[in-house]
Amino acid sequence: MTQQTRAAKEDQLLEAATHLFKEKGYHSTSMQELAEALGMQKGSLYYYIDSKEELLRRLMERATSFMTNQIDEIYGTDLPPAKKLRWALENHAATMMENLDLVAVYLHEYRNLPPDRLAEALAVRKHYEQVLMQIVEDGIACGEFRSVNVKMAVFGMLGMLNWTHQWFSPDGPFSSQEVAATLAELAMHGLTRQPDS
Repeated sequence: MTQQTRAAKEDQLLEAATHLFKEKGYHSTSMQELAEALGMQKGSLYYYIDSKEELLRRLMERATSFMTNQIDEIYGTDLPPAKKLRWALENHAATMMENLDLVAVYLHEYRNLPPDRLAEALAVRKHYEQVLMQIVEDGIACGEFRSVNVKMAVFGMLGMLNWTHQWFSPDGPFSSQEVAATLAELAMHGLTRQPDS
């Protein structure tokens, strides 16, 4: 088996695990069900993966990489804080809606990681949140944003964006990009300073 063929089969396995973990939950999904979803014998799964726990770990790594792969790049640009934040929020929302099953698995199952892997996942998430908080703090410092509780503001914005996995439909009237832009606009209006009336 070539490396390319193996990688393709592993990707199929991760996709099947994402779907089953979302539909049935991590604990209720058996390796036999995963094998059947791929049309292979249960024993053949272990050629590609050591355990169901490893599958969950790899799905969590995939999810966090999707969510965090641009945040440091965004922060490192010379853009003003408001533009950085809009870019980050739109990227976050679009990524959520373009990976609905994986996001659902991440949000509902990450606590099932073993302690060391859970600590790693939480550290990645904390870094992401802290960069967003720094962008908001920079915006307050330069006068683009009004003075707010930064942690509350960031968690509130993330909560609004993360909830899209519960209601967004790819078959709906608006694309993920359109919804992302609308939600980012709503979030930004909660922060931007209004001219004195």
